[in-house]
Amino acid sequence: MILPEYGRTLNAEEWSPVIDELIEGQHIVLTTHENSDGDGLGSEVALALLLKLLGKEVSIVNPTEVPPNYRFLTHLYPISLFDDRDEDAIQALSLCDVVVLLDANLRDRMGSLWPHVSFSKELGSLKIVCVDHHLEPDDFTDVMVCENYASSTGELIYDLIYAFQKRLGRELFTPQIAEALYVSVMTDTGSFRFPKTSPYVYRLAGDLVSKGANASDIYDKIYNSLTCQALKLLGAALSAITVLDDGVISWLFISQDMLKATGSKLFDTDLIIQYLLSVPTVQIAVLMVEMQDGRTKASFRSRGNIYVNQLAKKYGGGGHMNAAGCLFQFSSDRAQKVLLEDLRAFLKTASSQVEGVNNEQA
Repeated sequence: MILPEYGRTLNAEEWSPVIDELIEGQHIVLTTHENSDGDGLGSEVALALLLKLLGKEVSIVNPTEVPPNYRFLTHLYPISLFDDRDEDAIQALSLCDVVVLLDANLRDRMGSLWPHVSFSKELGSLKIVCVDHHLEPDDFTDVMVCENYASSTGELIYDLIYAFQKRLGRELFTPQIAEALYVSVMTDTGSFRFPKTSPYVYRLAGDLVSKGANASDIYDKIYNSLTCQALKLLGAALSAITVLDDGVISWLFISQDMLKATGSKLFDTDLIIQYLLSVPTVQIAVLMVEMQDGRTKASFRSRGNIYVNQLAKKYGGGGHMNAAGCLFQFSSDRAQKVLLEDLRAFLKTASSQVEGVNNEQA
């Protein structure tokens, strides 16, 4: 089967194990990584709407709350925040047939859900399915489709729905599903700016618009809905950015004091990192955020052949080659010192490797 006018063949065989598990299961829980983003949330909502259409009992249960600019998605399908002290939530998780993790391929990214999912799997017949597009997955699932060629997990869910249609012989896309998937693809491609925005992705987006997604409305809801607190944080953050090493590294640390002074929350930091890479000379941008429990979250962005997922991996994190992150298990003071030293060494090694490749090609 050729996807509509796109010239890319649908690999229905790849999706067959996923479809088998979702058809066999009746009580299905969908989840995504901690500190959810548009790709994870949009993919969850789209898949939940599809499964509901097929008569399944579906719940979306996430380890952290939905950021304000994505809460319009909850009008398409309800999203619950998991509380590991809530016996009803734990029981619901233990009674489901299938858990589907979207937009993450590491068990720890499930946060507080993972111990309960793992325990339920050991006790019964729970199946774990994962659909993702990041590098280097954990081996913890019964079925996994992890394709790092994809621009987003939403792109893969789009393919999955076409595979479902081929299996069942019926139209399954609705305007609501199209809207949720457009959120996924648009946000994870940086509004169609990032390198993995292939001609296929543009055509996919056009197909979703033709199926009912309102592109301008979705963009407005996500990017023109900053709270006053987030705006204050952005102002404070921009004045605190440091550019180091002759403009090669841009660096920003956001403390708990800064969050409290502006009345902002962790998810208000998500849009800030794009500003750190806006200086043309910068090769690596680093955003560090002090967590309430004393740990430190780090997000990395890079240009070209500077593969920051390798840097994140060193600290137990991961992600894409040019966009990755990790969580330091120690104080922010120590995290900043350790990371800056490692970052400089990493950048020196990466630059040498790129120079070596260029010399070989010459």
